[in-house]
Amino acid sequence: MRMLSTTLTAAVGDTTRVPTVALTIEDHIQHFAIYQSPNSADAYNDACMAADGSIVRVQVTRGGNPLQQSFRWQRVTNPTQASQWLSWTTFGGASTNCFQDGLCALAQHPGGTLRAFVLSGTGSNLWTWSSSTNGASWSASPTTVLTIPASGLVKGIASVGNNDVFFLYDVVGGEAIGCSFFSGSSWSAQRTWTLATLPGASGLSVYWTGSVYNIVYSDGYSLKQCTFNPGTLVWTALPDIAPVTTTAIARISPHLIYDASTALYNLTCIEADSGLLTGSTYSYPRIRQSADLQHWSNGFVAHDINAFYGAALVQRSGDASYLISMPTIQRSPIYNTSNPAHYLDSSGALLSYTRSESANRPARIELELDSTQGLLSTKVGSASNYQPINLNTSLVLSEGYKTGAGHTTVERVRTGTYRIHQIVFLRSPQQNRLKLVGDDLSRNLDLLNRYQISYNGQTVAWLVAEICARAGLFGPSVPATSATGQTIATFVLQAGQSYRRALDDLCATYHLMYFLDESETLQFRELSASDSAIWSYQPEIELVSFGSDDARSNHIVVTGKPPVGGQFGAMTSAEVHDDANEHQVGLERLLHHVDPKLTSSSQCLLKAQFLLAQQQRAQMQHRAVVPLNPALQLLDVVALSDTPAGATGQSGNARIMQTQASYEAQRAIYQHELALEGV
Repeated sequence: MRMLSTTLTAAVGDTTRVPTVALTIEDHIQHFAIYQSPNSADAYNDACMAADGSIVRVQVTRGGNPLQQSFRWQRVTNPTQASQWLSWTTFGGASTNCFQDGLCALAQHPGGTLRAFVLSGTGSNLWTWSSSTNGASWSASPTTVLTIPASGLVKGIASVGNNDVFFLYDVVGGEAIGCSFFSGSSWSAQRTWTLATLPGASGLSVYWTGSVYNIVYSDGYSLKQCTFNPGTLVWTALPDIAPVTTTAIARISPHLIYDASTALYNLTCIEADSGLLTGSTYSYPRIRQSADLQHWSNGFVAHDINAFYGAALVQRSGDASYLISMPTIQRSPIYNTSNPAHYLDSSGALLSYTRSESANRPARIELELDSTQGLLSTKVGSASNYQPINLNTSLVLSEGYKTGAGHTTVERVRTGTYRIHQIVFLRSPQQNRLKLVGDDLSRNLDLLNRYQISYNGQTVAWLVAEICARAGLFGPSVPATSATGQTIATFVLQAGQSYRRALDDLCATYHLMYFLDESETLQFRELSASDSAIWSYQPEIELVSFGSDDARSNHIVVTGKPPVGGQFGAMTSAEVHDDANEHQVGLERLLHHVDPKLTSSSQCLLKAQFLLAQQQRAQMQHRAVVPLNPALQLLDVVALSDTPAGATGQSGNARIMQTQASYEAQRAIYQHELALEGV
């Protein structure tokens, strides 16, 4: 349930209650659009923000001899000036003596010092330059961090700005990751990871959490991740971000950054297809997001940036995010409520709405706004004119009542956030209205997964978080229970399959249910008959129906994956009975369920118990119409009592499975219709 104040709780049951609603329309979408087109020759590059708000960039040129290229820098103090994106200066001592395929790195280090890194063309020296002037000037010559062992080359360099540098370098049989740290006067000896040698490499990026380094790296085709704890010197491999499914598609030059405006980590990499196997030829950045550096979305692509050697995403405080490649720079303004193109308060224009919710499905709202004399027409955007009322922008609804003496204090709570997918103009001689239809963000679960991903030995809770993140739904609330802690031996997210189908299949294993709350967090529930009622209804019930249905199973048999190496014909199974119902109806109603994800009898028994509980809950089917209650959420338990003289005499607890909230000012409608089942 949503938490209400004491006064708002009292107002819900007040016979003289005065409703109040609010609606804002907000555009939080990152609308990256082409901002500058320097059309510089493509090359490996990097970028970061300096302390004074300047955008500082580096690149290592490309040409005929890969060992005789130059290392250059650029400083952009005013992004609106096209000329600043064109001018490059060669670092001192870095002319025609650098390795073009070792990549390069740039970061702001403690004390506001900028450091740039590249590999020398001869001698296998990892070089660095420093700037204490926000990139306006640099050290006259390079400092050698270290020499790569066995005269090897590097295939990627990264620094997060914590007096560190990480690099992918040649070893016998492939590539490995090494690192070095600056003590204030000198760089440390190389530290080498303890994980398996990579068959190939093409870039890496690093983020410092305050205790460990999160490292994203490419083997040329897949995006991998690991952590390094500098205190314990422990390297830990993590599941792949983008597992390799074919050598047709390259994934290279990862760039990792935290976006404070969205509270998400952004991972940019280049996806490229030569067309040799598929016939399709492309090379563009893909940007993935994560809330925890563990689970990543499939993200979105910047298809109109044609770049192969990398793109960096940086955020300029108070301004915008910049997606920077050598040929093209794109810009997306940071969301700001004071920007009329981002935010619109439409509370005064709200005439009516109906919001509908159902467990395991996206919630929907249909509303009408008063647009007398076409006042809202200019607030309706398009693909080229971004305005608050536009496809996929957010409808934020708050509901409540006026409280206090004389009902003068407005108290509301946020009850829903929806994404617009339909805009309809309604016009007649008597009225001018705008109809908006939106679904909540869980509609992203109906998107399709492109590449097959297999997971081995992960828990239910981990897999739930993974599938949600793939669809762009981060930080789901999953209860820590015996069921969610169960390990699934193998789970496959199939190519061409919707995320919802995969999630529902996973949740059905132990009967988890879910809904999206008003903060756009997916809430998962493991239902229990012991759940207590969060609200009681008696005199304020406007309409109620109590029903029961005995067309249900009372004997559940669950069969899992047969035991490996067991006796011929052996099975992994369990069964449960509803003895009371079997005695009551004198019938055995069998339900046989097969789930190959279950590998032990204890897991089969757990699922059988959940299935029987659902059958028992479905026996009760109630409906109630009550005053709109902003505290109620899906799967809450409420107490219904219809015991006054002349009433049905029915009472008991029931669980909310569907809701429909309606508001219409002209007809004084402000009510909740609840569809309930047993607890």
